[in-house]
Amino acid sequence: MQNIFFFHHSLFIKRCLTFITLITAFVALNGCVSTLDENPYTYTPSASPYQDVENAQQRAVEQSKLLLVVLGAQWCHDSTGLAERFASKEMDLILRAHYETVFVDVGTLEDRRNITQRFDYPIYYATPTVMVVEPKTGALLNRTSMDIWGRADSIPLSEYIQYFSRFPAMTTAQKAPFINWQATDEEKAYNKEQALRLQSAYDKLGPMLALDLQGNTPQGLNELWKETKGFRTELQKTLIKRAELSLDSENGNGVNTAPALRHYNPFSWEQN
Repeated sequence: MQNIFFFHHSLFIKRCLTFITLITAFVALNGCVSTLDENPYTYTPSASPYQDVENAQQRAVEQSKLLLVVLGAQWCHDSTGLAERFASKEMDLILRAHYETVFVDVGTLEDRRNITQRFDYPIYYATPTVMVVEPKTGALLNRTSMDIWGRADSIPLSEYIQYFSRFPAMTTAQKAPFINWQATDEEKAYNKEQALRLQSAYDKLGPMLALDLQGNTPQGLNELWKETKGFRTELQKTLIKRAELSLDSENGNGVNTAPALRHYNPFSWEQN
């Protein structure tokens, strides 16, 4: 009787353990599925955003894809609006087929100049900032149209599809002007100086923005935001216009009459 009892008891334990193993495997499998279903287009804090971009660029080279770098933040409606369009079935197919995409979280306007300057772009002038890069050379293929993404949430999906379908179809000859493009020494010095000023504004805005996101809007935030927006918008407009005219001139499409490199008045806090 005792032997029979122990036999049945042992058999029962084995069956329980088998059942638990199956349940554990089922839960683990479900966990994998739910992870795959998560939206990959999110701005997640990273300990090494620059390394993330480097790694993505290397993968793009290895897979013969374009590199797509998006700098933005979860608090920014244009950044999240772009992420929502990217997650659509149509855009997701395009991005997975032709791009190695990396989202870079800028937090509360943190310094990401090391990333933008990797591709000869001084700083992010808006969130989101979208960079379409030829990964072997680091050439910025959408240099003359980056400003549109500052209003990403208002751009219809059809325009997203058209825009991001365009770059994979570019020929070597069409890419060449962007690969060969270089800022003048004067432009480089100017862009570096103005990017430093803009980052100083971001550094002042960042802590105020963090408080605002916690529900404690500090006095003067809106005024400072508007002042900084006016500065960064004009800077980017000039940068893009000069690049457009430079590229047109290289292609023999007219005389290069680039706008002057404007010098701005001090920020309000710089006058105190």
